[in-house]
Amino acid sequence: MGENKYENVSELIAVFQRFARADWRKKTMWDGLKASEIRMLVSIKQNNDNGTTATTVTEISKILEVTSPTVTQMLNRLIAEGCAIRTADQTDRRITEITLTEKGNRLAAKAIDRFHSIFKGIIDDLGKEQSDQLILMLNQVFQFLEYANKTDDL
Repeated sequence: MGENKYENVSELIAVFQRFARADWRKKTMWDGLKASEIRMLVSIKQNNDNGTTATTVTEISKILEVTSPTVTQMLNRLIAEGCAIRTADQTDRRITEITLTEKGNRLAAKAIDRFHSIFKGIIDDLGKEQSDQLILMLNQVFQFLEYANKTDDL
């Protein structure tokens, strides 16, 4: 009966801190690009693979949940590195379209393959049942953290 349901709070905090410090996404196999720039390349590629021929700064901003100036700053670097091209929309010159170069597509595909490989390894290590449980629990944690971020009621 004397079981304290909060006895693992410190351990849970420590695990989340280890995730925050983990650098599995930051491995520098990306031709000198930052992890955030690779995420942008992946987002553009996935958006284009879903039938869009070009992506706008506003769309990237929404996908990555960052401001348009942040997207523009990262985009300028991707353009300088030869990974992306910025062009004006043919029908509305106020709209800027972003497309990936061959190099940008190659790096995005490489990153997607790496992410899939990492998560396939997790599934192989945990097994299907525990992986399904992990997905369910992480979704629950995410929903709680989203709620906690929007309220002062905790």
